[in-house]
Amino acid sequence: MDLNELSDKAIDYILDEFKDQLFGEAKLTTWEKSFVESVTDQWARKRWLSDKQKETLGKIWDKQ
Repeated sequence: MDLNELSDKAIDYILDEFKDQLFGEAKLTTWEKSFVESVTDQWARKRWLSDKQKETLGKIWDKQ
């Protein structure tokens, strides 16, 4: 997923979809789970992610 495709609405959608994978049968690696948990917490508190975090989130999403 391209960085400019990661609008606030897209980030909300992606993080919501990953919630199920964090607690169920996950296709995510241990590192990816930890990263998603971290950015989910940051997003909930600040509604902000760095460009690097967005890029990483997009790469994890594209892998799914």
